[in-house]
Amino acid sequence: MRCGQLLAAVKQLVISNTPVDVGTTEAFKLKSMGLVKFQGNEVMRLYNLYRQCFLERLGGN
Repeated sequence: MRCGQLLAAVKQLVISNTPVDVGTTEAFKLKSMGLVKFQGNEVMRLYNLYRQCFLERLGGN
């Protein structure tokens, strides 16, 4: 897996307030890092704190 695909998945999670489909490989990688939880076939970030942190790191608010 390329880092670009994982970064794109993280960006999807940051901007969404609902579960998103980031792809199977990316979903399991993010789950193994403890960043997301599964809701059906989609994932949702585990904590809003992650959203705030990634927004700052990715140049958001």
